[in-house]
Amino acid sequence: MPVPMPAAEAPRPLVRDLVYCRIREEILNGQLEPGEKLNDAELTAWLQVSRTPIREAIAMLAADGLIEMEPNRYTRIPDRSPDAYRRAGEYMHMIRGFVLEHLDRVPARDLAEARRCVSDLLPRLREQDRDAKIVFDDEFGELAALIDNPLVTAAEQRVRSQAQFHLQHPDAAINWDNIITHAEALTGPVHE
Repeated sequence: MPVPMPAAEAPRPLVRDLVYCRIREEILNGQLEPGEKLNDAELTAWLQVSRTPIREAIAMLAADGLIEMEPNRYTRIPDRSPDAYRRAGEYMHMIRGFVLEHLDRVPARDLAEARRCVSDLLPRLREQDRDAKIVFDDEFGELAALIDNPLVTAAEQRVRSQAQFHLQHPDAAINWDNIITHAEALTGPVHE
């Protein structure tokens, strides 16, 4: 009788990626506030990891625009800006257009689920509900990843992080017409 082979394990996430996700989450939920300086020693004590994954995660967050760094001076959370939100929103609009043009690459089951979700969100989006807009952006992010273009996926994740961060500025102006147009386009039939 052949010896059974163990099931293939899913790849374990890198410590750097876990640290990145945790710090990103704390920035987006406001626990780490704009202007707050980040210290490697405090972060290593808080997250219970070595400095290397902290520094790697900080570099990734800086590339995302969620951390500002000036070597030998500071590493800090940037100030929120309505202009930065506008720029991120324009980029998100472009990416959503790309996603809508390539829905044929999305598995039918996932597309149907996304359509249901966005259809349920539409009334709240029409009422200009900011929380619904964040869920809407996350839904398009999942669709972007399913298109299977790593460049689009990476760009979408970065710009969505920036948009969610800067959206918290009281003067951030959402282009609701663009959001609703894309939501309606997604909930309609697939264009071929």
